Amino acid sequence: MMSDDLFETRDSSSREVFTRYNREDRIKKASEKVRQLHDPDFIRKRSFIKSVTENRGLRSVFFVIVVLVSINIAFFVTRSDKNNGRIYGIKTELKSFIYQDRALANLRLSENTKFLESLKESEEKDGALVRVNFIFLDDKGTKLSSSLQTGIYMGTELRFSSQDESGNAKKVQAEIYIKEKLLVLSSKIK
Repeated sequence: MMSDDLFETRDSSSREVFTRYNREDRIKKASEKVRQLHDPDFIRKRSFIKSVTENRGLRSVFFVIVVLVSINIAFFVTRSDKNNGRIYGIKTELKSFIYQDRALANLRLSENTKFLESLKESEEKDGALVRVNFIFLDDKGTKLSSSLQTGIYMGTELRFSSQDESGNAKKVQAEIYIKEKLLVLSSKIK
């Protein structure tokens, strides 16, 4: 009779359950992945994408989430106002609103003591000249009016305001010039 390594020889007097092959020997000769699957301590690790796209229902939910997130990001980027910013470390904020059929715009430059310290080292010891150009636009983007205002920023809070009396203004832009830098803020009039 021919003897194979994978098969056990059966003892005729034994009353035990008999299998035609020795499982441990076969697992030892198997590939690494098969040995891992038969290891009781092995935990199968799946990637995030594979676990999310495991079946048709999960794939469709994942696809819907990706579409909604991309629409939200696109909407945020195209429709949001840029009414906050920084120029030379100075926080700036543009607010606009309608009051008695006039569009009003307020620009605030926050306090920044470090800016004043940097001025002491330069030639402008009394402060920096700030020029603000307010531009009021209608819903098509055409210019209705503009006003140029100047002030001196000495590290303390500084405010500028402007108004448009046409009643058609839907958006306001503020171009802020300090030294040689320009910052443009925009806000929809609410």
